[in-house]
Order: sequence, then structure tokens, then C-alpha cells
Amino acid sequence: MERGIYKIVHTPKYNILRETWIYQEIKQEVVAEEHEYFLETQRQLLLEIVEARFPRLLSLATSIVPSITEISALHSLILCISKARLEKEARQSLSNASPTES
Repeated sequence: MERGIYKIVHTPKYNILRETWIYQEIKQEVVAEEHEYFLETQRQLLLEIVEARFPRLLSLATSIVPSITEISALHSLILCISKARLEKEARQSLSNASPTES
């Protein structure tokens, strides 16, 4: 079974190991790294979409995107920008995502 970029091994001989504090700590670090990696790839995807569809908004997007830390918020913004027909709609979506506007 694959999960993200790391392979999860499910065999009986590792069950005892899974219950140790060190395993749990390492697992938390891996999950955090995986989350950050996914978040960064989604940020990059959003910037590429903005650059392709609304190049004049790239500067705005570049200033806003790093502050988005929730995957669901980023996903929602990707959808809004992808569906925007006009630059004005895309600008509004980006402005709504800005922490200074919230």
C-alpha cells in the first residue's frame, strides 16, 4: 500500500515496533513532512495556473500563496482560479484568500 511519497509496511514483525514512542515520533515527523510537501506542490500548482491564465495577477498570487497553510483553503482557491472566467473574478478570489483581507 502506498501513501504519498513514503511506503507503509504492514507486516506482523513490525507490530511491536509500531507501539514504541520513537516509532510514533518518527511517524509524526514523516506525516508533517508529507503534509508540507503536498502543500508546497499545491502552492506551486496554483501559481502555475495563475501564470498561465492571468499573468498580470502573478505578483499578487506570489505574495498571498505562501501564507495559505490549510490544504482545503488552497484546494478551494485552486478551483476558484481555475473556474474564473475573468481576471476580475480571479483577483477577487485571491484577495479573499489574503490574510489581510480576512
